[in-house]
Amino acid sequence: MESMDAHGGWIASAVDLARFAAALHDPDHGPLQKPQTIQTMHAPPEPPVSRNEDGSLKDHYYGCGWLVRPVGKEGKANYWHTGSLPGTYTLLVRRSDGVSWAVLFNQRSDDDKLPDSEIDPALHRAASAVTEWPKFDLFSQYSRLDP
Repeated sequence: MESMDAHGGWIASAVDLARFAAALHDPDHGPLQKPQTIQTMHAPPEPPVSRNEDGSLKDHYYGCGWLVRPVGKEGKANYWHTGSLPGTYTLLVRRSDGVSWAVLFNQRSDDDKLPDSEIDPALHRAASAVTEWPKFDLFSQYSRLDP
């Protein structure tokens, strides 16, 4: 596969994508970036971008690399990113409650109906229905992808 550098050039397993999303959940204690960097990644663009006619922020916007949907109290948001090349499609979600998921598809249709429009709401419903999450993670049971 031809490398696309920063645009579509990342090769990762679903587990590695989920690890990445989990590492971004707590900016004050995250191992990847400074809290200020993560705050900048998620900040809304300057007006008039992503604004309604009245100047208010739209229900979601594109920050620096992530789509962002503010939810609940100030500072809380759901973040997601999609990626696609011919024959593949990926969805990575990090919810405000710390739940993350990565979904990888081995196809991409030629029309405008992308698979995340159906799978994403179903996964949000399933995650919201969980009343108690396990107190352990399974990342250590999966090796990291070495390209």
